[in-house]
Parts: sequence; structure tokens; C-alpha cells
Amino acid sequence: MSQYLPIIINQVILFALLMLIGFIAAKTKVITEDGLGHLARFIVKIILPCLIFSVVAGSGVSKNDMIKSFRFALAVTIMFISLPLIGFVIAKITNLKDTSFNVFIPLITFGNMGFIGIPLINEVYKDPLTGISITIYTLIDMTLLWTFGVYMCSRHQGSNSIKDSIKNMINPTTISLFLALVVLLLNIKIPKVLSDTVYGIGGTSKYLTMIYLGATLSFINPKGVFTHIHSYLLVLTKMIILPVLLFGLFKNILPEVQRGILSIVAGLPTMTTVVMLAKTYRSDDKLATETIFFTTIACLFTIPLVSIINSYLWR
Repeated sequence: MSQYLPIIINQVILFALLMLIGFIAAKTKVITEDGLGHLARFIVKIILPCLIFSVVAGSGVSKNDMIKSFRFALAVTIMFISLPLIGFVIAKITNLKDTSFNVFIPLITFGNMGFIGIPLINEVYKDPLTGISITIYTLIDMTLLWTFGVYMCSRHQGSNSIKDSIKNMINPTTISLFLALVVLLLNIKIPKVLSDTVYGIGGTSKYLTMIYLGATLSFINPKGVFTHIHSYLLVLTKMIILPVLLFGLFKNILPEVQRGILSIVAGLPTMTTVVMLAKTYRSDDKLATETIFFTTIACLFTIPLVSIINSYLWR
């Protein structure tokens, strides 16, 4: 892990600078709040699907590699079982109730893989296992988000349509993932002009997504955000302790690349989609917005910290 530490630190510094640019751009009205909504849709519907397609389809992973990655799928499953349980304990300890309790569980469960995780992992790990690891994680993540995540954000309404959840799972991200798997498994050759276009668009991800996040933070009122105990406990458990434990737990089970990826995805800040779900189902979107603000700022410190701890603790 130590050999990846300088790359991780450099990437986090780059992320911080890009967020700062986005923050300043919004404060000086170069980026407006209305324009931010259009940028978000462009990132989610165009850039991220292109990024996922390029990472998976261009990974060069064989069918045997996919079969061997069953252990990584098991590790991700264990992570997704652990996170809601941790969230339940924190919510009970901090006395979160009703919609606040409901939304806090997906807030701690789902990390910002699209905006932060994939760009970071793609820069740090130049290995064929990177593509298949992202594929496995995304499949599990999307399935749980649009079933368990939707259920938690809407359970206070007393109704949740399974049909709607399945419908929501069909989106540009999952479609691009499916197409990438078809191309990968059938070894389909894509025309260079097409691959260059898709890969080039995907390559803009880390720049536009981080500028977007920085601009988004400028429109959030930080008053009171840093006084919530549940936010500090979330950062401590999800973004520091769990990533370190998972990295050590699978020391003799997973290759170092996949352990590093597992550690990163476990410690990601909260997924922005949870706010959209909270608003859609009239849950506690204020708590969701504040948590995203807090965890996004915190990840600039926790991601390098976890890498340092892993490098010295699990030699």
C-alpha cells in the first residue's frame, strides 16, 4: 500500500484544488445555481456512463479473472452488511428518529463512487483488476441503492413500489455497465474513433465532478453542520475505522490492489444521490445535504489518513 500513498495524496490535493476552483467559480457567479443542475445532469447521464464504460471495457479482464474476483464480491457484500449496522447503532446513540433515522442509514451505506471513487481508483491503480473490481462494486451498489436505499428513504410513507425500484435501476450508469460487460466478455473490437470519443469524455470526470462538488458546497449553509455528533461518528467509523479493518481483514484473501480499492470505497463520503432520494420521498433532505457537505470536506483528510494507517499497520 505504501507505494500508492504518494499517488493518493497527490490526487486528493488535486481534488481539493478542483473543488476550490468550483467553489470560487460559484461565489463569483461564473457557475450559477441553476447552471449547476444542468451540469449535474450532464455528469450523471453522459460523463459517468462514459467513464464506467471505458474503465470496464478497456480493462482487458478475462472470464477467469471475473470468476477469481468472487472473493472481492464477498468482501463488498460484507462491507454493505456492516455499514447499515454501524449506521443503526450511531442513529440510536445520537437519538435520530423518524425520517432522520431513515435517511441516515443510506447516508452511511452508500459512498460517492461516481464523483470521487472511480476517478480516484482509476488514477491510483493501473491494473486489470481495477476494471472488474469497479464492475462488481457498481453492480452491488446500484442494486442496493435502488431497492434498500429507496425503501429507507420512503418507508415513512408506508408504501414503496418494487416496480419503481426496478425501473430506477435502468439508467445511463447501469446501461453503460451492461454494454461494457458485453464488449469485454465477447471481446468486441470498438472502432478507434468511437473508443477515443467515449474514453475522452470519461477522462473529464475527475475535473468536472470535483468542480461541481466545490460549486455545490458554496450553496450550502454551513451553519450548524459542524455541531452534529452523528456526522463525526459517521466519519470516524465509516471513513476511518472500517476501511482500515477491511484492508487488514482481507490481507491474505485478496490481492493488494483489490484490498486498496475495497478500503477506498468503504471510506468514501456520502453519495449525492441520497439527497435526491430524500427530496423525492420527502424525507430529511436537510440532514442528507449537511452530511454530504461534512463528509466531502472530511474525505480530503481521511482518504490519505487511511492510506497512511494501512501502510504502517498492515505491513
